Amino acid sequence: MGHKRYVVKNGKVYGPYIYESYRDSHGNVKKRYFGRHRDIKRANIPFVMIMTLLMLVSFFMLVSVFLKKFF
Repeated sequence: MGHKRYVVKNGKVYGPYIYESYRDSHGNVKKRYFGRHRDIKRANIPFVMIMTLLMLVSFFMLVSVFLKKFF
């Protein structure tokens, strides 16, 4: 599970930075840095829209081929 960390420098807040705590093979607690937090839902909207459009186009192409073949 990750947690957010904020850094304050000269009164300005930076972050959130995402970290995960885990134990290594010797049982020591370590932290893994995942980078700056990004809104994943907004970042994936163009990808989802393009994939949906491609699936719809391929579906309609298959339907038109089926209709031409059997009707």
